[in-house]
Amino acid sequence: MSKVVKRLLLAVILLALLFGFSPISHVLLRTVDGSFAPSPYSSLALIRPSDAATGVRSGVPVPVRITNKTGHTKTYHWVARQGSRLVSLGEKVVRTGHTATILVPSQGAVAGGMQISLNANGVFVTVPILKPRR
Repeated sequence: MSKVVKRLLLAVILLALLFGFSPISHVLLRTVDGSFAPSPYSSLALIRPSDAATGVRSGVPVPVRITNKTGHTKTYHWVARQGSRLVSLGEKVVRTGHTATILVPSQGAVAGGMQISLNANGVFVTVPILKPRR
């Protein structure tokens, strides 16, 4: 490596350290209303991620996890649909910083995709529904 490339690399590393790990970075972030604090959020996830690929038999409850990182206790209203058809719905109160499990009934669902969503914020997961065994 040439001396110019080495010096340029050293300058880039020093600037990254200076602005990334110092009080200067906090000042810069404040000027653009930035923050190191995480943003509040809610999440919805299948407990068994493989269900999204392998599917769940109709009539078998779908285990789903709701995480509340909003900063306050929240009542989540959830709904399971196939297209415009309602399969099931319910609600769950989750304290801030906690995760809760719900078993979403799939009774009456037909073969195809079932979308489970949180009504308030548009967060959803989709799981394939398979025909029940006979």
